[in-house]
Amino acid sequence: MKNLLPFALFLTFLISVVFVGQSSANAEGPSVIQQVINNVTVYGEASTESAIIGHVAQGSFVKATPVNEEWTHIQMQQLEGYVATTTLTNLTPEKLVVAKKGGTSLFTYPSPSAQKTGQLNENTTVLVYGTAPGGWSFVQYGHETGYAATNTFKKPTVTKKRVKVVNGAVLHLTASPGGEVIGTIAHQTIVQQYAILAGWAYVEAGEQQGYIKASELADLMILDNKVYNKGVMVAKGAKKRVALTFDDGPDTRVTPQILAMLKKYDVKATFFMVGKNVSRNPATVEKVYEDGHEIGNHTWNHPKLTSLTKVNVKQEVDRTSNAIYAAIGQYPTVFRPPYGATSEQVRSVMSMPSILWSVDTLDWKHRNADKILTYVKASVKDGSIILMHDIHQSTANGLENVILYLQQQGYELVTVSEILQ
Repeated sequence: MKNLLPFALFLTFLISVVFVGQSSANAEGPSVIQQVINNVTVYGEASTESAIIGHVAQGSFVKATPVNEEWTHIQMQQLEGYVATTTLTNLTPEKLVVAKKGGTSLFTYPSPSAQKTGQLNENTTVLVYGTAPGGWSFVQYGHETGYAATNTFKKPTVTKKRVKVVNGAVLHLTASPGGEVIGTIAHQTIVQQYAILAGWAYVEAGEQQGYIKASELADLMILDNKVYNKGVMVAKGAKKRVALTFDDGPDTRVTPQILAMLKKYDVKATFFMVGKNVSRNPATVEKVYEDGHEIGNHTWNHPKLTSLTKVNVKQEVDRTSNAIYAAIGQYPTVFRPPYGATSEQVRSVMSMPSILWSVDTLDWKHRNADKILTYVKASVKDGSIILMHDIHQSTANGLENVILYLQQQGYELVTVSEILQ
């Protein structure tokens, strides 16, 4: 964050807090907070031939909406007009939390004698764009902006959480059920949680950031690099669970069919993806993620890892994790070794748990849709992890009968991460 010019400049020019309002009809693109590089002239229209309506001091913060490459529409408390785009600079805000008991006030300019524009409650997460002399910070909460005392903020303690709501968590601009809805964060998404305000958690996931209900988040199970071939059995009286898993995709033809069937019955699954297929089919990977399914790492080339050196094992795993991140903005947290081949040496180069299976449908071998259900019926029980492949048409053809059978038997179909908890 930058120190601005001496405080006198703030009294000399029209400076200040940005208020939300209707942008000019000629403005295009999203509005952002920017800072004035030099003392700047403000025009009534996007032309130097139009009337001059004011000036803004160097270091001031404005709400800026681009009009074209040459002109930007700006808004301030008592001034709205156009400035040359080159007079503004982009800012990267820092996320801080209100630490003062009773909260802190927002002012139109950095002085306790300035007009108050709002009040921020304790534990509110704000975006801080810069500082001004005298111990002031320019901050934003939702659409509110203004100056607040710098010493009323602190750096947050950030923790990782997971969205546990099957249909995703609705993201709000502010900590209120009436706050503007700005998106949805998908089921199983790992988020960064900052602070909780009146039951609302400020979270960040990729480019998404805002408030969701804290009750819609679950703690991340801290898994080591051990091997798991089944899930945790539920307590007596609770609903039984199984995890459907699909290996070797994504496939542009079969995977979408499987996704459609899972969606039809409101079922979530885990897809252990081969890295080279991820890089070839990023749109399919994104669709799996958007539908709320879990994505796991299944190496880049599907080799038998126990025959490789530690360096090559790490390359197989890391390259795939990076490809998945490039597709969805999230790294995988579970891993499945091809052929189930693992060892202490293999696991020593990774932090993810290795997920095997307790029900092998052998769909890769018999390619018979009906036989998949036969194998499931013979072995399934509470906590089972079921192995299938989303690269065979026969698997897509047989999936509906598997889902119907499991649901009729009282099973809840969940992801691997869920069944391990």
